[in-house]
Amino acid sequence: MKRNLFVIFELLLMIVIVIGIIMIIYNGYHIFSGLGKSIVNVNDNNKEFIENMLKTSEYYDETNDINQLKKIQFFMDFNDYEFTLYYQNGEEIELYDDELYNLKSYIEEKGYSKAGYYIAIDVIIIILCICINGIRKKIANDIDLFDKQMIEDVKEKSL
Repeated sequence: MKRNLFVIFELLLMIVIVIGIIMIIYNGYHIFSGLGKSIVNVNDNNKEFIENMLKTSEYYDETNDINQLKKIQFFMDFNDYEFTLYYQNGEEIELYDDELYNLKSYIEEKGYSKAGYYIAIDVIIIILCICINGIRKKIANDIDLFDKQMIEDVKEKSL
């Protein structure tokens, strides 16, 4: 009976490891799609500074309400600066302007990258999978000991 519980527990640990591997592969997509993209959240502290930088661009449409601006994403798109402006109403506006060097520097300095979060999550998953695999190996060894003991018991009974 104890052997059966160990077998079930080992199976559950294997399922957890497989799910961890699938998550690592899935996070790989997010890591590679987020490389090179920096995001800065717009708040009361930096709103005026960002507004002044955006107004220097000839491509910025000033009819959009800067108070509704939630975050700005910067991405280097084939030697062109690409800024994506995310508004609270769900609207996204892409702005291509190489003259916004100060905004680019500000976003890279004060912003964050989502790829870094997914890399950290993957590292944690890898460490957990290694630890779980160690526990699984110990349980597998215990199952082997039960099997050896069972074989020895059968041999003794048959003699």
